[in-house]
Amino acid sequence: MSAQAQNTEGLVVVKDNLQLIHLRDEGIGVQYFRNLQDHTSMSKAELAHFVGVDPTTVDNYRKQNKKFTGDSAEKLLKLHRLFALGEELFGSTDEFTDWLHMPSPGLEGQKPVALLHSITGIGEIEKQLNRIIHGYVA
Repeated sequence: MSAQAQNTEGLVVVKDNLQLIHLRDEGIGVQYFRNLQDHTSMSKAELAHFVGVDPTTVDNYRKQNKKFTGDSAEKLLKLHRLFALGEELFGSTDEFTDWLHMPSPGLEGQKPVALLHSITGIGEIEKQLNRIIHGYVA
């Protein structure tokens, strides 16, 4: 197992997209899911929904020592990166979570949380956060 894969057991923010793709293909352990769940205060069902798996799948992966791969791994990594950016901008996970539940003009009035189930949606939310960081209304 590479050092990069071992890092995914904790909560290391993967900012480099090429490294993210590598880890996506190599796989992310269930402990990363649990750590992200604890960090974001999401329920298992809520985070599983955003990752695109059934909550029982998370339990089965844990029991079978199986890893998240493909889109589900990518979503976990991108969600963590998004939450790190949101916390940096808003000062806390709670404040960022509150923002996620407010309609955003930059997202055609949608609440950002409604887009978290999609890799593209996560990217759009990240764009909104970067606009705010650079002084644009989002």
